[in-house]
Amino acid sequence: RAYLDSDINNPKSELFIPYIVDGMIKEGKGKVKVLQSPAQWFGVTYIEDKPLVMQKLKELTDSGEYPKSLW
Repeated sequence: RAYLDSDINNPKSELFIPYIVDGMIKEGKGKVKVLQSPAQWFGVTYIEDKPLVMQKLKELTDSGEYPKSLW
């Protein structure tokens, strides 16, 4: 909630999901179940990451692993 109150309109702010989840666990408000996957993770952290991620998404849709229309 503090993030929403203070940083939601700051385009440079980051919400660290592990901190939120950790807090929920410590407060008894949540649980986490870890699932295994053979898939390789990739994501966009910096603008320089975008071309690689776009290529990976294209490969996954071309192979049929992802649907052609994700959104």
